[in-house]
Amino acid sequence: MQLSKVNRTIETFKNLFLNNWIITVGLSGKDSACVSHCAVEGLKAAMDVNPMVGPLYLVTTNTTIDNFELHGFILDVHAGAEQYAREFNLPIITKEINPSLSSLPMVEYIGRGKLLRTPATSTNGRDCTIEWKIDPMKRFLRDLKNTHQTNKIASASGTRSLESVSRAANIEKRNESAVGVVETNLGYTIAPIKDWTLTDVWSLLNLIESDEIESYLESNAQGLRKHYSAGNDGTCDLFAGEKLSSDKACGARFGCVLCAMVENDASLESQISTSFETYGYMAPMLKFREFMINTLYDYNYSRSMLGRQLKEGGYVKVGYNQYSIAYRQDLLRFMLTIDAQESEAFYEQYGYDGCRFSMIGYKELLMIQYQWIREGGEKLAGEALRIWHDVHTHGKRYAIPETTYAEPKPLPKYRYYNINGYVKHHACTGLHEDNVNGLLTGRLHRSAKVGNDVDLVPFEEGEKAEIDGESGMAWSFVEHWFPDAVAGGHFDEGKCPTTLLKVMLECKLLKLRKGTLPRLHKEVQRAQVYNALSQTYGDCYQHLCFGASISEEEYKENLKAGVQQQETHKAQSAFDFEQAALDF
Repeated sequence: MQLSKVNRTIETFKNLFLNNWIITVGLSGKDSACVSHCAVEGLKAAMDVNPMVGPLYLVTTNTTIDNFELHGFILDVHAGAEQYAREFNLPIITKEINPSLSSLPMVEYIGRGKLLRTPATSTNGRDCTIEWKIDPMKRFLRDLKNTHQTNKIASASGTRSLESVSRAANIEKRNESAVGVVETNLGYTIAPIKDWTLTDVWSLLNLIESDEIESYLESNAQGLRKHYSAGNDGTCDLFAGEKLSSDKACGARFGCVLCAMVENDASLESQISTSFETYGYMAPMLKFREFMINTLYDYNYSRSMLGRQLKEGGYVKVGYNQYSIAYRQDLLRFMLTIDAQESEAFYEQYGYDGCRFSMIGYKELLMIQYQWIREGGEKLAGEALRIWHDVHTHGKRYAIPETTYAEPKPLPKYRYYNINGYVKHHACTGLHEDNVNGLLTGRLHRSAKVGNDVDLVPFEEGEKAEIDGESGMAWSFVEHWFPDAVAGGHFDEGKCPTTLLKVMLECKLLKLRKGTLPRLHKEVQRAQVYNALSQTYGDCYQHLCFGASISEEEYKENLKAGVQQQETHKAQSAFDFEQAALDF
């Protein structure tokens, strides 16, 4: 390796610090580890000139489905950086940041029913990168600006042009430089090792590992090689070459364990085959991924027939939409089983309680439950909580079944179904609270956007939808309050599942995003329609709605003519309710 590249990069960071830049390094693997080494050494050199420079932030995003073993190792690197900072009195701050609760993968897939991201379903490319990594980093950078009262905050990435053709194109598109800060849509950025080869990367780490270069990574460099070697069939050729075609050895890519943007997770599969003892605990995630891929186009099993968006005139879109509630219930059973079995395996191996990963905690579970309630279609109130107790309280285990890949098929055109009449017929009052269930005790609210004559359940608002996971309320609600309420008969068959949402709002377990109450009120009305139809007609209610629906052309004609009730169809005889219009 040409040490001139390392020295140049260190000098670049030194100059940035001396020019009052605050630097953040996104730490996630071997490339960013090299960047962080140079940033730390640049900070040390700058402090010899001006002790007031800095700080340096080492930041790792926890999407919750990143390769568990590598993510845990990166957190060990954080700990090494903190120790090094104390030893040399350096202003280094490590941070682990997360996507918002509503955007977590398990909440998106199991809660909101968002389809598994594949090249076919992700029209914007890797939008998961935006929601799970870029957006959290943007929020973090905004917080830094407020904390330090400066815009001079630069993000240093480990992106290299030789990593892939697409990476090279993105670097050029953003006009990123190895020696200076440029402004992009991500803020101020720098790509300090953009011209490094894979050999350069591993050569630096080898020098650190052999104590030829001092570094905060000294105790972790060997671990990096171990994990990347395992992800590359147990081999790690130090001198891989200077060209993209040969720059492959020890170049394993560790992404999300459920990533379906690639055909196979070669690195994870290689880890498991190389050392099952070390990496085998991640194998269930491959099985879960395979199940989701194989059933993505099994429309009758995995998809809902009723849309979630209320269209103009009180119509909902009918056809194959998001994942169905029934399918999501299966996903929850499987994932909770994986969590439980991981805890059991951990105890068996180490002799004390713990786990190497936990996909669904109390906050995630309650956010999943919230999403199910607002969509409608649960047979009983609190289906997600009931499934949790099946697994964690009653010890049930749900094995992922063997599946074969379902090929995509042409879908019928979407149709439209008017639910206005059912809102009135079934007294679907949304978040209106008359406390007929005797569960609520708080002061009721009114909102002009909903109606000055509508008493609403008490609620609180914040910057985002959030579950209170700090006070212990989430634990108490799941473990004790809900099963006690079920035992008391409050959520028996026939009770509307949306009652549970009102409880979550009044006790301040759930906080709404500011300004979303009117929309949620309408969504809950729609959910109450679905719940009523489900209780009346059972599992076939969605197909009955499809049979009673109208075409897109008819829907547009109705809107144009000002028709506010659904046309009569033969299949609609099963829905012989008053179809009076009701303006939401």
